[in-house]
Amino acid sequence: MHTYTMHDSKGQPFGAPVPYTPIIFLCGTTTHRLALHREAGAAPAAYREWAVSHPIIGAKVCRVTGTVKGLPCSSKGLNSKQARAAAMAQLEALCERIGSEKFNATIKQVQP
Repeated sequence: MHTYTMHDSKGQPFGAPVPYTPIIFLCGTTTHRLALHREAGAAPAAYREWAVSHPIIGAKVCRVTGTVKGLPCSSKGLNSKQARAAAMAQLEALCERIGSEKFNATIKQVQP
């Protein structure tokens, strides 16, 4: 199982290591290896939302939401396969909305 430690806005690590599933995302011509994981919290894993983060810099890229009949809903009821599909759709939408150049530049800017 892969793990990483989340970082705050100043780049300082906080909290316990988070287990994640690696996902590969292609934005423009750049490939990113991102982490699909349950958000940290006191609740059991089955009751926490899914999120996508960058495992090297520890920053959250987006929160994953599910859909029921086309309406957004919580992702906490999704299994890992469903969460991966929803995450990929949201990453595609994010990349299209802000543009691949800005997406790639933002991640490159904060990498150590």
